[in-house]
Amino acid sequence: MPQAALIGAAYFNSAHFATQQFDYVLAVDGGYAACRELGIVPAAVLGDFDSLGEVPDEANVQVHPTVKDESDMELALADALDQGCDRVLLYGALSHRLDHTLANIQLLSAAANRGVRCAGIGDEFALVALAGGQESTLAFDALDPAALTGAYGPYVSVFAVGGDAHGVTLEGLKYTLDHATVPHGVSLGLSNELVGTAARISVEDGTLIVSLPLQAWSHVRF
Repeated sequence: MPQAALIGAAYFNSAHFATQQFDYVLAVDGGYAACRELGIVPAAVLGDFDSLGEVPDEANVQVHPTVKDESDMELALADALDQGCDRVLLYGALSHRLDHTLANIQLLSAAANRGVRCAGIGDEFALVALAGGQESTLAFDALDPAALTGAYGPYVSVFAVGGDAHGVTLEGLKYTLDHATVPHGVSLGLSNELVGTAARISVEDGTLIVSLPLQAWSHVRF
């Protein structure tokens, strides 16, 4: 289960990063500045370096043109997959600029559809993509919702992206579903809740983006 961390140029949750074990760490353009400041030595540095403003003097630097079809984060994700990683956490990818955030949510979805377990790590939240037909289950071990004191509290939200999601099952949450259809383009899945029991989210066909409190991360399996 090789796990990679991709560190982008937006807010980097270094405290969460420090609690994880990674087989491959890739600094993505301006994310190299955070790595340098915190003494993190990435296995590789990749980008067009318009955000960083310079090409790092490192042994493993991949320089890409500024004018290209893929974002630096998309190229970084492809690189992590080439390294054999099948679980990828995106840092510095979900804040600062909304357009980049939306692009990175697209990448989470695309990765899930390729069978890669992929999540974006924000300040007090995480996003996990689940895709039908790809062992697409997100499970929560039982935890006391009162212990979730951050801005996201015990709330878990589930949204269909790229079309309706079918065969959606929500177990152990305040609001449950049993092999239901979650339509694309509605707010139906907003603000469900962890209630202290083990919980499970799965989808048989289509793609889900799940928002969850980062304080619950140590109780999450996907």
